[in-house]
Amino acid sequence: MQTGTDFRSRRQFRAAATRLAASGAAAAALLVALPPQDATATSIAPPSCKPGNDKTCYKEIRIINNTNGTIYAIIQGSIQTNPAINCAKGDVWLQRALGDTKNCYVVANDYYAYVNPVRGILKGETVSVMVPWWSALNKDRDPKADSHVDWWRGGRIYIFDDQTALNDSYKVNAGRRGQSVAFASGSPAVKCNTATKNACSASELKIYRVQPEIPGSAIMTQSPNQLNEWTFADVGPLAAGAELTSLNLNYNVSNVDQLYLPVAMEPIAPGYKIGYMGTLMSVTDWRARLVTFTGANANQTSTTNWPIYNNPIDAKTKKRRYPNAGIRVPSTLAAFNYYMSPAYIDGNTKLPEIIPLPTPFDRTKLPKLIRNIEVNWQNCTTAPYKNCPLKDWYTPIKQSFDKSYKTYLAKCWGNGQGPSYMAPLADGLPKLETYMRFLHGWVPFRVDKVGGKGACTAADVPDLPQTNEPPSQMGYAPVNYMKLQYDFEQLGAKGAQMFNPYTQLIHGSLADGFLNASAYAFSIDDHESFQNHPGSGLIFAVGGGNGLPNKKKVPPAVPQFYEWYTAGVSLGKSPTSAGWKSYGICASETNREFSSDDPGTIGLNPKTTPSPCMITLRDTNNKKYQIKIMTFNATGTMPYQIWPEFTATGPKPFDPRIVVCPNTDDWCKYTNETARRTDPNKPNKAPTFTLGTRAPN
Repeated sequence: MQTGTDFRSRRQFRAAATRLAASGAAAAALLVALPPQDATATSIAPPSCKPGNDKTCYKEIRIINNTNGTIYAIIQGSIQTNPAINCAKGDVWLQRALGDTKNCYVVANDYYAYVNPVRGILKGETVSVMVPWWSALNKDRDPKADSHVDWWRGGRIYIFDDQTALNDSYKVNAGRRGQSVAFASGSPAVKCNTATKNACSASELKIYRVQPEIPGSAIMTQSPNQLNEWTFADVGPLAAGAELTSLNLNYNVSNVDQLYLPVAMEPIAPGYKIGYMGTLMSVTDWRARLVTFTGANANQTSTTNWPIYNNPIDAKTKKRRYPNAGIRVPSTLAAFNYYMSPAYIDGNTKLPEIIPLPTPFDRTKLPKLIRNIEVNWQNCTTAPYKNCPLKDWYTPIKQSFDKSYKTYLAKCWGNGQGPSYMAPLADGLPKLETYMRFLHGWVPFRVDKVGGKGACTAADVPDLPQTNEPPSQMGYAPVNYMKLQYDFEQLGAKGAQMFNPYTQLIHGSLADGFLNASAYAFSIDDHESFQNHPGSGLIFAVGGGNGLPNKKKVPPAVPQFYEWYTAGVSLGKSPTSAGWKSYGICASETNREFSSDDPGTIGLNPKTTPSPCMITLRDTNNKKYQIKIMTFNATGTMPYQIWPEFTATGPKPFDPRIVVCPNTDDWCKYTNETARRTDPNKPNKAPTFTLGTRAPN
């Protein structure tokens, strides 16, 4: 499960005027965070960013327009106020980039680089923009500017297909109240690449400091666009010295907050061995599937199944506010965030940002699938558990969120000093839409008091359980949560019994009318691989795969291995052996590809893995390997005694009651089993139920 704060959405999920606290609801749509870095990795020197010797200081952002119209892009350098070396707030990326840990390098502002804001990126065109790690700013020209912009950490790109939507912010920032950026002498800056056939217009590339106090300076929630994020370079854990260890590309495609444009994302690297994440779908096909899922009418002024963002039609001109924009679909998180605390276009209460909005509010009139989510949750968490065969999967999740809310009431509610949507009802919990908003964000109930009366911190309301925590600390709650997100394919849930139909929309098959996109559908979507690769930049192909060097989709991650809760098959790999190519779980042939030739450990949940179960593998030479696992136990007290206690010895590497080699290949016979529920010398140590294999022959 990805955790942390380097990738975080600051999309304006409004919650009245109250700031939602940082690791909870402040990151209203957590996209994905960097995984923990290896504290033992070798540190490297930062790249030189001196004029004339700054090639490694830049990464390329390449945007390919495969749509039938014109698109526009904004590249963002993001606010950085995280703990840094010797600093409560700052930017450890800048500290390492500049070789200076005496200064904190707080970045208090967002910065927008507008790419072709006037002419746009025309159909079939490609633009290439060079983005430096940092830019130094001239504070004499703008006293409110930061000393530096960090373009690499939590960088963002917004892609528009409607110029009116782009102009919501561009005309404000390019107008008389806007604040253009002035760079310090000799500073690297965002610039058009000098490559041939580059449609980037140097004369139009403008950079501004965002001024949230000026309406429209920041991109508004109502402005339709598609967002993606990245972090370039790897900096280790702060507690281990926060060493710079690589200049790799960290990225993924996220639909945690919304669906608007189909985008494929791919690294620029020698040989282009890494495929794309996202989708190669055309805009026409994409939008047709979204219309079907939402049940939107032809004018997209109402829906029956799922809400959509409002693109209102002017009563006088009969024109849409955003004339070229298509259907835009909020995620489950975004939808409940809205129904928890509605907001309006330009503050006009007749123009809700998301439709439909029953007025006065009546949850029974919410779109069908949203209401199904609410009813299913109530059925699965309240006796007599009507129509919920999966109720046991819900129990630890319910317990974790109830505990979080009760802690919030005790520590942060302050007898009504919190926002009204956080108020307790007769059952001691908040209104259902509020509960659903936090549930589908997988964030604790951590919300500041209104009017600046006090922050609600992690010291007040702790984070939710993590998968590396034992059953006594409810570590199986997030394991169950992720399994329920895929209940439609792993637990047999259908229709109104599904936990989150939005996940099926993202990951369901094309044949069934869904998107089959390799993208995060929810904030801890471990089904999708977080990507970390060497490379000189990223490609964003919009509306199709033309221009992508590798048109093969990155496979999903292997099922996760959780020491406390699953068994695992750890696949051997040596520097001289072939790599692993594909696998099948409980299958006589492989049916899924690995995302790497050294995939590590395949997790097998004893509650859902049938037995006996044949694990079938193929190496990069297409040679086939098999291990049959005869049984799994998921009864008794957690952690489960998945297999009988066993320690491998020379003549007996595995328990024949558990492992059977289906052929005479010596490879399987050297499998090593460890089955240990508890360690008398280390009572807090997680159990170990693993099979370790040899590398491919």
